[in-house]
Amino acid sequence: MIYFDNAATSRYKPRAVKRAVMKSLEHSANPGRASHDEAIRGAMTVERTRAALTHYLDAKCVNVVFTKNCTEALNLAILGTARPGSHVVTTVLEHNSVLRPLYMLKKEGLISLTVVEKKDGKVTAKDIAECITDKTYLVAVTAMSNVTGYAPPLVEIGELCAQRGVKLLVDGAQAIGHIPLSFDKIGIDLLCGAGHKSLHGIMGSGFLMYSRRLFVNPLMYGGTGTESASLYQPNEPPESLESGTIALPAIAALEAGINWSEKHQSDIMKNCREISLFLHERLNKINVPLYSVAGSPIVSFDIPTSDSQTVSDILNQEYGICVRSGLHCAPLIHKTLGTDKRGLVRVSLGCDNTLKEAKRLVNAINDIRERLTK
Repeated sequence: MIYFDNAATSRYKPRAVKRAVMKSLEHSANPGRASHDEAIRGAMTVERTRAALTHYLDAKCVNVVFTKNCTEALNLAILGTARPGSHVVTTVLEHNSVLRPLYMLKKEGLISLTVVEKKDGKVTAKDIAECITDKTYLVAVTAMSNVTGYAPPLVEIGELCAQRGVKLLVDGAQAIGHIPLSFDKIGIDLLCGAGHKSLHGIMGSGFLMYSRRLFVNPLMYGGTGTESASLYQPNEPPESLESGTIALPAIAALEAGINWSEKHQSDIMKNCREISLFLHERLNKINVPLYSVAGSPIVSFDIPTSDSQTVSDILNQEYGICVRSGLHCAPLIHKTLGTDKRGLVRVSLGCDNTLKEAKRLVNAINDIRERLTK
């Protein structure tokens, strides 16, 4: 089996990650819920992971809140900071984790919303600037499209938002671990990420990192291990936003994954870029339409005579190759590209993919293309 679905979740998990999970399970305890040694050890793991994230993403004076995935983090960032009567700018590149909460707020009449459109999907800071009004309080943009691999110019967008007094929310699900991101240098206000993708942790780990200048309202209320005599939710993060038992094994895995990913990031970037360029070159030679940015870890294509699901199923069943088909939970970019009817086949690269695997993929795609275009 060849795994090319790393944008959904990474297949490769370092030994340190597996050890961290097992150690957490062997010393199972609920962090922040007791004063015995095992609970304290768990709490220390949680705090080390917060520190590892702030170091890795170059962030000072931030709050770090753990969630079960990036979707929850994005909902918390959007719904927890919503200002009724205000305006939000987002883009056609976004995942439904951004679009659906925003469109819900719009439908309820709580905000007005502008979606930046660009025929090729390559949104720029200038495009965003043209949509900002005096009522805009938030710009929500991905750091890397999960369909095209395009990375918007975040530094320019951050400068724009700072100049206009607008908060910047960045969806880092696909970018974190693949490209260097600096929370402080870009001027990000809220950053959401997934621990189980290119940080090589396990499913069940996501996070919201946000400036301490902001207040984020909780979406969930309950036990926090603090202020237990009060019937009201604490105001201070992270406890105010982490009701209930958090996923300690996933957080422990994330700490180990961050440390491993940071150590190997240059090699990972080089490997994924090399394979991506190879795939773009070879697929172009056999006249397979490509919709992704050469060199990015996302390689999206279609075979015009067939829908993407058919191609994906054949790759899986006959060649043992795992890819993703359909709209990838990002309908607006597909509509922009004109692929909203058939969808696209997405190949997403990881640290352990090889050129040998890429060659097998190209040969398989060529065989399928010839079969389906007869």
